[in-house]
Amino acid sequence: MKRCQSLFILLLITHALVAQQATLSEREYALKYKKAVQLYAGQQYFEAQSELTPLTNRKYTNSMVPYAHFYHALCSFKQNKFFETRIVLRQLFERFPDWDKIDEAYYLYANAALSDNYVDEGMQYLNRISGTILKKDIENMLYYHFSKVSDRTQLKQLNQKFPNNAVIAQLLVDNIQKSRNVSKEDLEISDRLTNRFNLSENPTITKKTNSRRDNKGVVNIAILLPFRLNDFEASKSNRSNQYIYDLYAGMKLAKNKLETEQINVNLLTFDIDRDASLISALVEDNQFSQVDLLIGPLYPEANKIANIFAKSNDVVQVHPLSNNRQLVTNDKNTFLAAPSFETQSAKALEYMKTQTIGRSVAIYYGNTRKDSTFAYAYRDEALKAGVEVITIRKFTNAEDIDTRRRPSHIFISGSEETFGGKVINALDKKKITSPIIAASSAFDFEGSSLNIFNRELSLIQLDYINRDKDEVKNFRSTFFNEQNISPSYYSYWGYDMLLFYARMLNNGKNQLRTVLNAIEYTQGYTLDGFDYTNGSNENQIVPIIKYQDGKFIEVMR
Repeated sequence: MKRCQSLFILLLITHALVAQQATLSEREYALKYKKAVQLYAGQQYFEAQSELTPLTNRKYTNSMVPYAHFYHALCSFKQNKFFETRIVLRQLFERFPDWDKIDEAYYLYANAALSDNYVDEGMQYLNRISGTILKKDIENMLYYHFSKVSDRTQLKQLNQKFPNNAVIAQLLVDNIQKSRNVSKEDLEISDRLTNRFNLSENPTITKKTNSRRDNKGVVNIAILLPFRLNDFEASKSNRSNQYIYDLYAGMKLAKNKLETEQINVNLLTFDIDRDASLISALVEDNQFSQVDLLIGPLYPEANKIANIFAKSNDVVQVHPLSNNRQLVTNDKNTFLAAPSFETQSAKALEYMKTQTIGRSVAIYYGNTRKDSTFAYAYRDEALKAGVEVITIRKFTNAEDIDTRRRPSHIFISGSEETFGGKVINALDKKKITSPIIAASSAFDFEGSSLNIFNRELSLIQLDYINRDKDEVKNFRSTFFNEQNISPSYYSYWGYDMLLFYARMLNNGKNQLRTVLNAIEYTQGYTLDGFDYTNGSNENQIVPIIKYQDGKFIEVMR
């Protein structure tokens, strides 16, 4: 734990991180703080947290900032998010060690630690309390937590560990006195403690009803994505990692939706980039083992550690954006949320068999590694399907077009928006009119002439959004009302992904494979949904679109 505390960098991110918000004036800050406290008083803890999160930003240093931290931690505690409570309080201790209410923060930290059975850590923070005003509250809290211990041996061990604690002494004495069969040694312990602490037969400590936290129906999800908060500026809207914030914004709305379905989700958000040391420290904390699902990380070194943790602790891991099938090979609880290049290729070939006569293909790809990876995956799947590969080559100009034979169809893999148009112009120049299927990333949908699309051209478009769909309309409206901006594809994706996996895990991890094999899940999602049937560990839905009658329509998925 001590090592984790020194290395551990956990940054909680809630709804406000995705809002485009400039630095608040002191008056604006005070108004937002007041609103958050009112929400807290009305037991609207989740909403209060959303208001408080931006108020804890390091750019603010006014006298209300430590209170914002404290109420943020209280909101987490009220929602039984004890791990998050401790993290926010650590930030408070670091920034405001001389705060005049620091004893109350130590008390809350101890309560959260004891709630998660971190006894040593909880007692350590109680010892930091210097005043006496919380004495009675401390006694009541300790009685609440330690009265759950009914085993006398455990009580003796606690007494030995904390020999100066009167509450533990009282509970041990009560246990001994209430037992019919007591050894001479235990009676001597009882007498010694009674005399030392002047204990009465009936404890003067106010007893509270012992209730155990019930986690049934709660799905704990750790989001391990590169938020890069050290470089975060709310006023910027063109961040290179804006898609991460969009993804997370969708997840937050999915959490709200799931609550209406009686599915409670804890989103534990971590800023995990390329540095493997951050994830290394994280997985060493015992509290992290309570996580049910990991979303991410995106980078290889961090993922290696996360994957080892997931396997060792029977935790489900989802790669939210990757198309690399190798990530899920031989891992029963690791999944690709999107289809691999191999699956995209197989589905595209299946579709092209219905559109062409003949069984041959020419493949052209662009400059990036992703382009060539997709192209060679298509080649391999074509060969498996009995389709002859006439040529496969990197395209730079019209001279790269193979004119020896007319292929039954052509596959284009490119990441640059101008790439597809260049290949098509070269094909026209060489008078090759074979039907084409291509990655949609190779085309500029806004700037290209529609003449490019008015031909035998089909596109693999994983980010296809049917804007006539009711779920899309409803999500777009809700998102705009929350964020004052329109959602990107990643917002829809984050929403659908969290809905799907939380619903699956709500049935229990032991039932996950059975539930996934049952059917395709395509209803109730903004995008095309999820298909993990036949034992697949990757989503097998591949949207293929064409331009017809003045608009793009989905012809296969």
